[in-house]
Amino acid sequence: MGPQLRFLAVTVIVFGALAAAVAEGQSASPPPDWRERFRAHDRDGDGRIDRAEFQEWMVDAFFQRDQGKKGYLTIEDVRGVMTPEIFKALSRRADGKLWLPEYLNALFQDFQAMDTGGEGSVTMEEVDTYVRRGLR
Repeated sequence: MGPQLRFLAVTVIVFGALAAAVAEGQSASPPPDWRERFRAHDRDGDGRIDRAEFQEWMVDAFFQRDQGKKGYLTIEDVRGVMTPEIFKALSRRADGKLWLPEYLNALFQDFQAMDTGGEGSVTMEEVDTYVRRGLR
């Protein structure tokens, strides 16, 4: 995966939390803490997000961004979160639409990079380290 795609999870996690707050009618400022979204998706309460919990979290973020409930994202749906270049690179069909499998494929590459211990799950600390690295 190219460096421009490497931190897609950072934008989804950080800005996805913002989108969730807006969808729930909360103020968009200040941005909600992504850690709350982590806790909400840690269904078994073990302090780790496994692959299934991560997928649920990212699917939620996908559909929060899908403004017209079309089943895919357009560049307008991700404006301010994803550059046109990244969007184009992720859209393997090159049809101007980002389908859920394309979106998840990139995010699971980020998941693997966050899972520094190789356990198949990530801790809040691993996500935090990855987010901080991506925001630099």
